[in-house]
Amino acid sequence: MYPLKRDSPSPLVTPPINLVLINPQKKTEINEENRRLIARVAPVCLAYKFHLLLVDFGIKETPLDFAKNMAPSTSIGGEGENLIELCRNGKVKITDLQALQNIGEKIICTSSPAKTKSKNLNEIVQLSEQKTIALIFGIDQRTNKILKKIKEESYGHLDITNKKIRLSLDSEIGAVCHSLYSTKTD
Repeated sequence: MYPLKRDSPSPLVTPPINLVLINPQKKTEINEENRRLIARVAPVCLAYKFHLLLVDFGIKETPLDFAKNMAPSTSIGGEGENLIELCRNGKVKITDLQALQNIGEKIICTSSPAKTKSKNLNEIVQLSEQKTIALIFGIDQRTNKILKKIKEESYGHLDITNKKIRLSLDSEIGAVCHSLYSTKTD
């Protein structure tokens, strides 16, 4: 219906939250490690009703075709069924860094937030109730001009530990999503 934008005329509709997963590797081709990462993220998106944007993974197929082709090769995420369900519900988009626009207010999830951009969880929750937000993960693992620009132009940076402790990408995604969801529903 409104897959990636707020555009709903009803104030009763909560804007969607986009989980943006940027390929943490410099290679722009899908490999086994990336497949496993995507398979682990899909159930998180299902559980918390988030949309999933896969960025710079070199996927040439449609989201549903990719999910169906990946499913037989993984035992993670209900053997790929969670990703297939997300795709069938129109909640997966495949894109590249160049086309990373109109995804909502960008929140960089990082253990090293810029002082001027640092936001706390409550600020992010309040924003998410008013606007579509994009939780961006994987940006700490690589750097280039485009990623630097995304980081600079973002609405804010969120360090979920509040202690500048670097978590594994999986742990960070789980911690941010659970904390955001729990805080929104409290």
